[in-house]
Amino acid sequence: MASHPVMAVVRTGTTEEARSQCEQFLAAGIRLLEITFSVPDAVELTREMLREAPPEVHVGMGTVTDAARAEQAVAVGAAFVVSPNCSPDVARIARGASRYLVLGSLTPTEIVHARELGADLVKVYPLPPVGGPRYLATVRGPLSDIPMLAGGGFGIEEIPEYREAGAIAFGIGAPLVGEDADATRRRVQRALALARGGEA
Repeated sequence: MASHPVMAVVRTGTTEEARSQCEQFLAAGIRLLEITFSVPDAVELTREMLREAPPEVHVGMGTVTDAARAEQAVAVGAAFVVSPNCSPDVARIARGASRYLVLGSLTPTEIVHARELGADLVKVYPLPPVGGPRYLATVRGPLSDIPMLAGGGFGIEEIPEYREAGAIAFGIGAPLVGEDADATRRRVQRALALARGGEA
């Protein structure tokens, strides 16, 4: 997470577009690839990426909102499970299978509850509508011992603000996608540099 703090989120309307994004992200240097259940045939695409990705890449599944999806993610071999909500069932299944667990929360109560359920990382979501970095910095005040991922739809150039607010990881999807593979690579490299604390 320290060296590759950008979790690239694949959320598209077609399997073909999702596959293309996955391939571009991997070629650009992404090492944390999240394929969401909102993608058609997400489980099969995850299976393909797990088979094709190099060993250093971790392929997980996102939008894991309930037990059924958690069981599918575990069964296909997803390296990590990401949920936008704080589901005890998802936590139980993911932890029972020794999967890296990212649970979604927004309020301090939810964030603490996610950690109590065994979340390795708490996805604070959705941040932009409730105050963005300022909100994250506020909840981080009393909860600085809980590792947090910033999520919810922000741009690449906003990463330094979220990093300064205390996020150690960043879930980003569409802003990483350029008009072609070269543009995507540039965006990914920029995001990684900023997420690691490079020049803003």
